[in-house]
Amino acid sequence: MTFWVRNLALKATSFRLQTATDWFYPDFVCQLRDGRLLVVEYKGKDRYTTTDAEEKRAIGAVWESRSNGRCLFVMPTAGDFSTIVHKIAHG
Repeated sequence: MTFWVRNLALKATSFRLQTATDWFYPDFVCQLRDGRLLVVEYKGKDRYTTTDAEEKRAIGAVWESRSNGRCLFVMPTAGDFSTIVHKIAHG
């Protein structure tokens, strides 16, 4: 990775995606060595299946799909960070 930063909510310079009611600030933004952007939103196991988390996954998937392969979105849970490695390897 070129960089990995904590994305702070409500900062003018923070990365954000629009939800149905407000803005969504994913937890981390990463620049990969190949130039792609990886956005990571971590959810604890107790919050992974909430309506809010489902909306964020859907929004992230749309954002990723419209990027022509330049952007990746992943939502790991329950301490399983292998999903990040898998997303980077397989887009």
